[in-house]
This record gives sequence, structure tokens and C-alpha cells, in this order.
Amino acid sequence: MKKKILSFALAGSLMLGLTGCGQKSDPNPGSKKGYDEGEQYVSIWVHSIEDTDEGRAYRQSVNAFNKKYNGKYFADIEFIPRNDSGGGYTDKINASVMSGGLPDVLTVDGPNISSYAHNNIIAPLVDVTKKEKSEYLNSIIEQGTVDGKLYALGAMESSVGLYYNKDILDKAGVTVPDQDHPWTFSEFLNVLEKVKKVTDQSKGYPLDMTFPTGEATIYYYAPFFWSNGGNLVSKDGLKVDGIFNSEKNKETVEYFKKLRDNGYMSKVAIANLFEEGRAAFKFDGAWEVNTVRTQFGIIHHIHLQAHGPLR
Repeated sequence: MKKKILSFALAGSLMLGLTGCGQKSDPNPGSKKGYDEGEQYVSIWVHSIEDTDEGRAYRQSVNAFNKKYNGKYFADIEFIPRNDSGGGYTDKINASVMSGGLPDVLTVDGPNISSYAHNNIIAPLVDVTKKEKSEYLNSIIEQGTVDGKLYALGAMESSVGLYYNKDILDKAGVTVPDQDHPWTFSEFLNVLEKVKKVTDQSKGYPLDMTFPTGEATIYYYAPFFWSNGGNLVSKDGLKVDGIFNSEKNKETVEYFKKLRDNGYMSKVAIANLFEEGRAAFKFDGAWEVNTVRTQFGIIHHIHLQAHGPLR
């Protein structure tokens, strides 16, 4: 049976969208609590763990949907977590594409939307009004649009940047600039040298930043390459020689090397380095705000994008 599947996109990242086609059989009415005779069954896959703020938000949305459309539709949500490198959930989707077991609705990682659309894994959404679109960031609309058709809408947007420890910066005599006058890369090196004198006292580092494996490496560090005028692939996405190994990108890699060689960051990851007050800066995603606040009770941080030419 052909199914239309909705696809969400989750921030930066992940979206909700309709799937294109599948052969998954619906359960019988009464086999699931709340699923009654005469209701249209809607299966949903999401990438998160249920016992998280994000997972609970998905669950609450599904419960609200089932309450509003009781007697007409029944939505059944399944939580399939992603692993650190982005697999797990994506692996199950890929396997289901081959076996014909896709759900009606699924969350999609933003970078996969175009590929899923071109391979008919997801189908375009029904018409979305201008008023409805206005509630979303332009980046979300752009990310979910392929060949002029909207396939997914992001539940959130995400970014990476620098958190800072105000106490350490005060001791080092460092003032954080406003967003209209950001540090250049070279200026940031001077700042790290100043705060190193403070963090050395606690056997810490000026910068809590590592290079993880998996998708995080590209997601975290591509902005550094872009800020320096480089890129990872050509605009048409078909060429890397002369692009990825450009002189501009070499400068960026040398900058990373300088951070390590000068002792501004650890060669290996150190758990909770920033959270325990042993690092002046932490390079991480916006999702860490609540972790820092709730688990460690500190809020000496700011989301800051370091950018500008390497000099």
C-alpha cells in the first residue's frame, strides 16, 4: 500500500516530513491503546529519546493531536534515538527504504532532505500558507525546499559558538566585544594567551574544544573555513579538488594546529572542563545552554560566533 509520509526537519538539522511510499502494514484497531475502529492510523518515527525535553514535546504534540482528532485519526509515535555520529535512526530509515517499512511521518536531518526528496523517500507537504510560513525562520523554509517544493519544516534551528566564563575573563582583563565588533581570529589568539595565565593555575585550558569523529566535525568547524573564505565542496557539490585542499582551507587548518601547539586546548577531550571552571571558553552547540544551567548551575556564558579573516 502506498503511503504518504510526512517529514519533520529538526533544526539545522532535523525536519518533519511525509514519506513517499512504503509497504508497512497498519495494526488492527484496538491493538493499541486509543486506536479505535474507523480511525486512520498514522505512524510516526522521531530521532530522540522520549525521556528528554525534546522527546516529551513530541509526545505532548501527538497526545494533543489524538485528542483533537479522536474518532478520525490516531497518531502512534515511536522513539528511535540517533547515536553520536548520527547513525542508528538514519540506519533504520535506510533499511526501511529497502524493505518497504517506512512510517507515515518521520523526522529528517536537514542535510538529508534534498537526497530523500530526490529519491522519493519523502513527499512534498500540502500547501502551507504565507502566514504559516512566516512563523518559521527563512533558513528553515530554505532547508526544507527542494526544486521549489516544500518537503519539510524544522522543529528548531541550531548553531554553534563560544561560551565564556566571565570570572576567568575578568581576572585576565578581557572584555567581550559586542556582536557588531567581533574578534578576528588573530585577536582571539591574543585573548587566549591572556587567559592562559589564569587557566594554568587550575591546570585547565583557555579553550574547551575538541575535534570529535562523525558528523559533528563538519557541523562544528565548517564555519571556520567559510569565515576565512574557503569551502568544502564546489557550489554544484560535484568537485572537491582545489576546493577542499585550497590555500584558504590550509590556513584554517594551520589555525587549528596553532590552538593545540600553543597549549590553548587539550589534545584529548576532558569531561566538564568548562563546566568545572577550568576553561575560559567552550566551543559547542546552543543545545548545551540548558545542560550548563541545570546540571552545573552556572550561566557565565554567551553564544558568540568568532569570525573574521585570519591574519
